[in-house]
Amino acid sequence: MCHPASQIANEFIRRGMRDGVPVDPLKIQKLVYLAQGWHLAFLGKPLIKEKIEAWRYGPVVPSLYRMCRKYGVSPIDTEVDVPEDAPILDDSNKAIIDEVWKKYGRRTGIELSMMTHEPGYAWDVVRRGNSDDWNSPDIPDLYIKDEFERRKAVGAKG
Repeated sequence: MCHPASQIANEFIRRGMRDGVPVDPLKIQKLVYLAQGWHLAFLGKPLIKEKIEAWRYGPVVPSLYRMCRKYGVSPIDTEVDVPEDAPILDDSNKAIIDEVWKKYGRRTGIELSMMTHEPGYAWDVVRRGNSDDWNSPDIPDLYIKDEFERRKAVGAKG
């Protein structure tokens, strides 16, 4: 079952507050993207229901961007709104989120952004195929899945 991106974001925001690790809007976008990718690679299905777009400066969930942009480069200090009918996260969802936090939670948004911009992976492939610098096409889940299956095959670089 797919979840709202805001629900997944809150999982990372809570972990950041618990561990004293700042999570700013750039970092939350990348953590949600990483969770989506690893979920696709390990479980074969998407974690979030929203599409991820290939914005000029990286993969972005537009609804999450709108919720968090007020923080600018500052840490997000409160949870974001989640629809009341959001499904409960199951153990496999939580396990992916926990692993993403363990592996990437202490990295900066810039460090995570550099990972998501690597040549030959989903964002790069979509951006290279787009001649309009300001157009933000969707990144197909198939491309994201392929990216993270390749990352998994080479020992989860990052």
